[in-house]
Amino acid sequence: MRVWYRNNRSAVAGAAFVLPALAVIGVFFLYPALMSFRYSFTNWNGISPDFDYVGWDNFRYVLQSPQFKQLIWNTLFLIGLYVPVLNIISMLLAVLIYDVRRFAGMYKVIIYLPNIFSMVVVGIIWKVIYNPVFGPVALVLEKLGKESWAQDWLGQTATVMPAMSLSIVWYSVGFYLMIYLGGLSTIPPDIYESASIEGITWFQRLRYLTFPLLSHAITINIVVSAIGILTIFDLPFVLTGGGPGFASQTMAISIYIYAFKSMQQGSAMALAVILTLVTTAITLGLLRLLNRREAAHE
Repeated sequence: MRVWYRNNRSAVAGAAFVLPALAVIGVFFLYPALMSFRYSFTNWNGISPDFDYVGWDNFRYVLQSPQFKQLIWNTLFLIGLYVPVLNIISMLLAVLIYDVRRFAGMYKVIIYLPNIFSMVVVGIIWKVIYNPVFGPVALVLEKLGKESWAQDWLGQTATVMPAMSLSIVWYSVGFYLMIYLGGLSTIPPDIYESASIEGITWFQRLRYLTFPLLSHAITINIVVSAIGILTIFDLPFVLTGGGPGFASQTMAISIYIYAFKSMQQGSAMALAVILTLVTTAITLGLLRLLNRREAAHE
């Protein structure tokens, strides 16, 4: 035994460091995930110790529910609007701050500041901003003589999703800005100096140098932002609770409603499994697409 330990000392030391982390992952992530998958095939109500297996009934119930089509539409809308808008804004701000240099630290703090608040606080702030009676948006429109433009932005199906997306972008842009700034700091200054000598414009530098050289940061931000918007709960829940009707309901909010309002834990777990599969498929698709793009620029 002693001989084996001496020959495998480094492996034992590595296992000693890894095993506690694996234990935490197993207890708090892997085991709950497996139990969720199990309960998705039952009629468990979340309280009673007794339940029956119902097969695929929960999945059929969730997929055939009247709000599921709206959930898919909301998910596609958020991904199609939030992910590109967020990444474009955060990348352009990162490039501008990187170029300006002066007061760059102050700009970073101001833009990142919303990210230090909890989503609950941000949701309350934006509910006040969007208030159609005393909110800043309504007051500015009144000062401009456009009182008729003031409306319940979060209470109408036509405006709730764009309004909610704007608040999410405002909250998140600082985080992704920092990743882009990290990517910009790895670009050798000589490249920009040579380009300046050649006389290329700022937009040409952005298109032909900065954009390709930030490919790794772009990949990270697009994938992380897509996963984040697919699983978001706090901010939409505080802003709208999923309303009006199902107009702003996300999959995470729907899981909460099934689990804690309708007491249909089986249906909630079934939707959670569907959300996991959708998130995994979209993530793998984005990674494949973006890795091809990175390879094309190398």
